[in-house]
Amino acid sequence: MRFIAAIAAALLPRYYWSRLDTFVPVSRAAPVSAIATILLAAAIAIPAYLRYVEEGAGTAVDLMLQATGWRRASGAIPSEDVAVGSWTASYLSSLNFLFTPVGLLSMYLAASGYFRAVSAYVDDARGDPILTVIDRIVRRARGNASANRTLRERERLEGPEVPDHLVTGRAAGFPDADFVVVASRRKAEWRPGAFVITSDKWYRLGTPVERQMPGGLRTLYPLTELTDHEVLRRGIPYELPPLSGSLSKSV
Repeated sequence: MRFIAAIAAALLPRYYWSRLDTFVPVSRAAPVSAIATILLAAAIAIPAYLRYVEEGAGTAVDLMLQATGWRRASGAIPSEDVAVGSWTASYLSSLNFLFTPVGLLSMYLAASGYFRAVSAYVDDARGDPILTVIDRIVRRARGNASANRTLRERERLEGPEVPDHLVTGRAAGFPDADFVVVASRRKAEWRPGAFVITSDKWYRLGTPVERQMPGGLRTLYPLTELTDHEVLRRGIPYELPPLSGSLSKSV
């Protein structure tokens, strides 16, 4: 029963398999699930196709009898049009079946099963393609919504955006830094170890620190002047603002 449940669970996106493997062997059941999907497509398509062909054959016979005059045609339909309708019903029934809801469902299940079987064969088993795409869209939308909520909450803590301020490292509590840039918004590219390049000097960026100040949450970026030659790994062009006398004046 656990393996049967795993066959069904293998339809889910692979993102969830690691969580389910402790309960059911989803990873081991993936190849069987792919083959079962192909068999399911055949189980749905064959009976539906036979019924469709039978109905189409009945229509074709009726139209043929009308075309030959053995049965009175309903309405004023020319005999040549009746013959064309009979030919269409007879020879295009297979093609038309593919575009019925059952036909489309069967084609998708067969294609999905084949794709998953090949993926499992090359040791890259996957879940149902449509479910995987839907899951990615939903998770991405949730992630964006969560990120937006986090950003709005942080901006509320930071307060109104104001220009950067510059204080000495000692005034800001960084005795090893030459200067500290006090920013009302985090700088995405300002990561520890990066080089801040001004018009006359280069500085190495230390580890940023966040502090709650009267004006709101602030991010402090310590800068240490480069006195030796180093290979430029990641440079950030920036012009230092005017130096403030103390940290309290820059909040």
